[in-house]
Amino acid sequence: MSMLGAAALAAIVLVSPENGARVPTLPPAQKAVLAQATKDERRTVGASYPDGPWGVAAPLVLKWRATAGETGSWKIRVGTNPDLKDGTDHWIFFFDIKPDADGTYSYEVPRANLELGRRYWWRVWSNVKCAKWSCGAATGPNGCACGATGPAPASAIGSFVTEDVPPRWIAIEGRTKNIRDLGGWRTRDGRRVRQGMAFRGEALNDNSVNGEVVGRNRLTFEDADYLTKTLGIRTDLDLRTKREISTMTQSPLGPSVAFIHRSAPAYKEIFTPEGMKTMAENFRVFCDERNYPIFFHCIGGADRTGSLAYVLNGVLGVERADLERDWESTFYPDIPNVVTNDTGKPFINGTYWRSSQHFDDGFAKYAVPGDTLRDRIERYLLACGVTKEEIENVREIMLEG
Repeated sequence: MSMLGAAALAAIVLVSPENGARVPTLPPAQKAVLAQATKDERRTVGASYPDGPWGVAAPLVLKWRATAGETGSWKIRVGTNPDLKDGTDHWIFFFDIKPDADGTYSYEVPRANLELGRRYWWRVWSNVKCAKWSCGAATGPNGCACGATGPAPASAIGSFVTEDVPPRWIAIEGRTKNIRDLGGWRTRDGRRVRQGMAFRGEALNDNSVNGEVVGRNRLTFEDADYLTKTLGIRTDLDLRTKREISTMTQSPLGPSVAFIHRSAPAYKEIFTPEGMKTMAENFRVFCDERNYPIFFHCIGGADRTGSLAYVLNGVLGVERADLERDWESTFYPDIPNVVTNDTGKPFINGTYWRSSQHFDDGFAKYAVPGDTLRDRIERYLLACGVTKEEIENVREIMLEG
């Protein structure tokens, strides 16, 4: 039976997404930019979308119609299994939502953070709290636990499939932005980097203002709960300098998360002796499956974080063009070739830099005729002191199939 036919048996009818519909995870502006083949084309197209939005996912909007006069309150459950036992519940009080003129209710799921290329199921219930105040039990699909009310009106279960277009953005309530899944990108041989394993982003707290006082936390309590319980973060890999973190010995996510501080360089500096030593140490964090899921970051999630992300996805086999797209996503609609500080002077070691050129030049030192970028990055890591076995461990952990 189709979703429409099944839903007609219920008073609550799901309207959209229609059953099996493909749902975008990126706004049109980002999809248009990412579809361009060259950096110049992406810059040109980005400029034609002045309002973006950038650095965020497309909203997930769910719509349903109440055909028997139900007015809520409402419970919406969204999950990755058809029985919805793994689902996340969203509660909407009747006074927080009003129907459109045609009786259709619309709800934008906050911080849906959907995985790419994934099927999801959803359902809507009405009046899902027991009317008997002394009970207070939340109702399930079959009504109140104490029996004071009849079965809760519920829709049929619908489904939708998310588009398979990276990056996968992660939204939280607090001030940490630029969070995205390292996974979702396709490799040269058609495999996909596994989602939900490694996340890159801004710092979880501010930099120290003087190197002596730890910077202010950027997270809400709900953020910490979401990152540790829903995303399951086990390791906080902080790439900032000692001055930036001051006396920190614990992650802002709390004592349950391992805190690893290891100051890292960016761009051409990853090819210096010290940069190679640090790269080996940081890469080894990803060699141990017990460390996952991992959140790694500097202060802005762009340069130091971007350089490590480039190496990680590069050695997994993601193509150069997509490595660039991932790096650029931090900056859209602008794609900087030159970064300067407030004084207008060059930012890194007194010389201008172009990120892709620095990577090209650095990894070219490890090139042999007929090889791929993946091969060059692997030889770079071996020169850093990483072993072949450690590289294969990361591939086994981070690649699907």
